[in-house]
Amino acid sequence: MAQARLPHDRKDRKDRRPRKPANPLIKGILAFCQKAGISVVDADADADADAPNEVEEQHTNDAGDVRLYHDATATDTGTGTATESLVGGRTLKLSPSDLPKRHTVYPPLLLLPHKFPTHSARWTAVYGALSEDDRAELFRCIAEEGFVGGTSSRRISRIAINAPISAEEEEGEGEGEGAAAADVSEVEVEVEVSTSSPLRKGKEKNILRSPSGLVPVYGDWGTGITGSSRGGSGGSGSGSGGRRTKTTSSDQHPTRLDFEEAFWTSTAQHRGITQCWAPLYTMFSRGNVSEKARILGLCHGGPGPGPQVPVRGKKDVMGTGMGMGMGMGMGVEDVTASSSSPEGFPGLTVNELGEPVEAIDVVDFYVGIGYFAFCYLARGVRRVWGWDINPWSIEGLRRGCERNGWGCVVVKVDGQGNLVGKESVADVVCRIQEGDVVGARGKMLAHRGGPEDEEEVEEEEGQRQREVIKCIAFLGDNKWADKVMREFQEAGMEFNVRHANLGLLPTSRGGWDNAVKAIVGLSGSGSGSGSGGGKGGWMHVHENVDVREIDDMARQTVRDIQGVVSVQEVESPSREAWSVSSVHVQQVKTYAPGVMHCVYDIQIKPPNG
Repeated sequence: MAQARLPHDRKDRKDRRPRKPANPLIKGILAFCQKAGISVVDADADADADAPNEVEEQHTNDAGDVRLYHDATATDTGTGTATESLVGGRTLKLSPSDLPKRHTVYPPLLLLPHKFPTHSARWTAVYGALSEDDRAELFRCIAEEGFVGGTSSRRISRIAINAPISAEEEEGEGEGEGAAAADVSEVEVEVEVSTSSPLRKGKEKNILRSPSGLVPVYGDWGTGITGSSRGGSGGSGSGSGGRRTKTTSSDQHPTRLDFEEAFWTSTAQHRGITQCWAPLYTMFSRGNVSEKARILGLCHGGPGPGPQVPVRGKKDVMGTGMGMGMGMGMGVEDVTASSSSPEGFPGLTVNELGEPVEAIDVVDFYVGIGYFAFCYLARGVRRVWGWDINPWSIEGLRRGCERNGWGCVVVKVDGQGNLVGKESVADVVCRIQEGDVVGARGKMLAHRGGPEDEEEVEEEEGQRQREVIKCIAFLGDNKWADKVMREFQEAGMEFNVRHANLGLLPTSRGGWDNAVKAIVGLSGSGSGSGSGGGKGGWMHVHENVDVREIDDMARQTVRDIQGVVSVQEVESPSREAWSVSSVHVQQVKTYAPGVMHCVYDIQIKPPNG
């Protein structure tokens, strides 16, 4: 009779099996190390694995030639046996703890942190000794052997080393040994504070907030830019890689062909809302996810979610956040964040507004690719009027609207505040109004009952929604916002601006004046040049604040905005005094040590309250 197997025997056999790394980045690095003859020491097998590397000079056949050697005693990496490897003529040890682990995936894009080349002392030595071909093979292994499995939509075809985005950008050209990105603190600032290209002459404002420090290291990035194995910040042997060393005409004045040839990626966050961007030209900040949740009414203890408007063309976006994005090469982040206070996001309920959410407009003065604009639209507002000076951001906004099923029209504004192109203000107003008629007709048909086929109904509804202009994307300086929107008003456009979003860091003060004018002068205004009903509304002011001065900043912000409102009252003497108050301060995320990204919800009330 066969002897029964004891449970502990099975456990012992399981423990003896080589463990496969769960982290796909480490899996890819280990695959490269095995191919290159670099042994990774199991820390449990070598008590000295965490000790500093002891360097032993080795003679090579070609003096100065950097080569990789596999020690004669080395065994297969997967065995976990303590071994030593020779890298660049030096005897080194690598343990799993030496390998970089952090990464961000937006399929098909893999972003590595800017400290990837310098994650640890041993890894820095190994990475610095790699030749250009070695690094090309490293990133190939990461993409093709580390991130494998699953559906084709989740595979990696591009890799870049990330860098924080700076408010300044260097001029001139230059490259060479030692060119490296600045060593920025490893705080979760994502790509909001990134270094510019190295070794340039002088500095200029990076007003486009372009990720000029991003280094493509693998894959085809379009417009002649391919991943370069030389890329990397810090460490020996790092070079300029695929980094763009100078702002080009395609940055500030891209053509339709530039847009088509560039590499674009996308992700879906709350409720399956899709956002699109070109990583070489625009940033995406994952850290804003909590503020997006707040606008959507997902914060616990908030004023309630209000109208829940599904994103057109996506199924089950209300429950799982897993809509059209899945299976189409994008990541899904459906993290519901809680507000730090019970107030939540003000001004998006019928009780607060005194009217349906569907009747109000929002002006987003730094709209970007639609971080917050899309949340307002998903919440059900009538329209978002967005401003941005980066043409790549506006194109990402347009693509995102298209993916989400919202109609969008792009309006170019020149340096004098005039529209550029064949369409006049009246033409654009006519397009918007025609879309509203289509939307109203669609609602009537829906009430009467339409086709019985569910797919046909969904297709017709989606087509109608795309004809309804939900987002007007102004490509131009928002200093012209009041001028241009007044011209739209005079051409017959009805405005009901109840919210002004000001999402620029480190400060959004440059947009305060026009934001006040929109809230005071365009809240409940009809066509013509009249001042309108003046219902008031809310400004959402984003600022970087010293953590010790958050409350003081709230009081100062109220005083400063009250001063701007007072100027508007002087210009329109018929108005009585408007009141300004801070109704909530939201601490979004740590921007840097001791610095908090805060949003100040400022309410502006008319005299009648």
